[in-house]
Amino acid sequence: MGNKEYLWWVFDEYDQTELDGIQVKAVCSDQTHFIKYGLQQKPDDRKLVLAWENYTKLVHLSSPPVFEDNEGIISTAGVKEMIQWCKKERHRIQYSCDGNKNDLTETEQQLLLKEYRKN
Repeated sequence: MGNKEYLWWVFDEYDQTELDGIQVKAVCSDQTHFIKYGLQQKPDDRKLVLAWENYTKLVHLSSPPVFEDNEGIISTAGVKEMIQWCKKERHRIQYSCDGNKNDLTETEQQLLLKEYRKN
């Protein structure tokens, strides 16, 4: 993607991450950030997780589109679409934290996303 490469894999995990069940994780090759997305999420509670700076900066984005096919399988094209979607200008945010601060204002949340887009 652009001048960055991503390593991605699908795994199944419960009670260990923000998303339970089958999910995809895409890690930038320079290890500056990663993206997690749960496959087959319920339509009314969909999210995507961005994390960088060793997990000290974290954003849960609301209502991502479906990146997997009708059978719940994500392909390289779906992962590329997911990475591009994260770089959009505005997102609805379910949760965010910047270091120890997790009560960010809407403006602070959007500034945090702007910082992410520099990765």
